[in-house]
Amino acid sequence: MLCLNAAAALACFLYQCLWKKDARRGGLFAAFFVLVPVVGELFVMGANFINWLFFRKGYAELSEDELSFSKKRTRMIISDDIERDSNIVPIEEALRISDTVDKRQSFLEVLKRPDVEDYTGGIQDAMEHGDTEVVHYAASYITDTIAKYKDGEHRLRELCNKDATAEVLLEYLHFCSDILNKKIFSEPEQQNYLQYYGSYMDQLYQLDPAKVDGSMIARLLALIRGEEASPVTEKWIQRAENMVTRDVDAAKAVLEYYYAKKNSGKFRDTLEAVKASELAIDSELLEWIRFFS
Repeated sequence: MLCLNAAAALACFLYQCLWKKDARRGGLFAAFFVLVPVVGELFVMGANFINWLFFRKGYAELSEDELSFSKKRTRMIISDDIERDSNIVPIEEALRISDTVDKRQSFLEVLKRPDVEDYTGGIQDAMEHGDTEVVHYAASYITDTIAKYKDGEHRLRELCNKDATAEVLLEYLHFCSDILNKKIFSEPEQQNYLQYYGSYMDQLYQLDPAKVDGSMIARLLALIRGEEASPVTEKWIQRAENMVTRDVDAAKAVLEYYYAKKNSGKFRDTLEAVKASELAIDSELLEWIRFFS
């Protein structure tokens, strides 16, 4: 019996090594057979039979694309995601590095990234850092960025004043929306550019109302939020009300406005109008409807 058991262990080892090209697995099976005579062989045979009986068809139908960890997909993740993300150091983490030289180098690497403009807020915060070199790097970047934005805004504003077509106005509004949301200008400059922004958006609405959608109105309302802006806010809310049955962003902007104003009547009317419409709502608006219905 022991001889037969040893022969089975050797056969399994050779099979795994020569046929399956897996010497480690072959060694484990052989050791298992030797340590657990007869029962070990029966256990492995039973497990393989059950696997063949119930799962063989499912394995055959799987394509490589369906496997989460296929070699092809693993290589793609490593080359395109892991290797790239491993070199990315968020600004907050860069500033926490204790070594001064490494901290400065990491911060400079952030400033060289192609998407550095997405981190403008963090770079502004770095100007309050205790390291004078980091403050210098941050201040230089912010100064250059402000100059670049001012040049771009001035160029587009001249185009609007010269030939205020819908396309030119849209280009100005998209550019200004981005820079105003970064809030890197001084308060007087921010308010000055915001006036231009609101004026050209109003001009676009007068020229072609269809060009102004709910998302544009929502962005403007977020920028001019405050008591001093209430007349402008009410004007755009009234315009957004005409769009609530066909524009999700307009509907959310109106609902948020009346909710903040505690105007339950207008809020309910808007909610009912949205519910009665054929508007394709998103998850956020659906939650509003479920909660307040």
